[in-house]
Amino acid sequence: MEEFLKKTKLIDDFIIFLNVDKNKFATALRNQVDEKDIDGLFSSAFEVFSTNKKRYKGFVNFNEFKIRKKRSFGNRKFGNIKAIGRLSQNGEKLKVSTKINGWNNFMLFYFGITLVFYTIFIFFFLSNIGLSEGENSVFYIFIPFIIIHALLMFGLPIYQIRKGVASFKRELEREFHFIVSKINH
Repeated sequence: MEEFLKKTKLIDDFIIFLNVDKNKFATALRNQVDEKDIDGLFSSAFEVFSTNKKRYKGFVNFNEFKIRKKRSFGNRKFGNIKAIGRLSQNGEKLKVSTKINGWNNFMLFYFGITLVFYTIFIFFFLSNIGLSEGENSVFYIFIPFIIIHALLMFGLPIYQIRKGVASFKRELEREFHFIVSKINH
């Protein structure tokens, strides 16, 4: 399943090398992260009301991190996209291996319910065409509309997740470079 999600760009990996000490980088990243649980069911229930100025939520230690963008009013851009990373020092360079995951298992539920809905809808729609003797051509006009609607209901969430993963990847790379520039100057 993970290979399929990588091919559809719902999961993305990247490695970045930075000229900074691992402990300094982890400390600076920890200063940007509100250390709270991000995997709980209600972990983000009242997050938009937080007055904390930190931009990310999750945990950071000296070897790994798991973070996501904090939610705010009007910003549904990143949803539940999480970044899980490992920090390793190679000489004077810090290697940050990061996996960005935009997929959550609720989407399986969503796609399952949507598939069942459209299957039942199309079945009853097609079975009622035979009952009406006169104007069958009117019913055939609605079939392309139903198909287009179904494609949008399946395609738009995937498009939004892909766009969010790519945007979060760019933001994290920029944030990591900003942290390094702040440490080195």
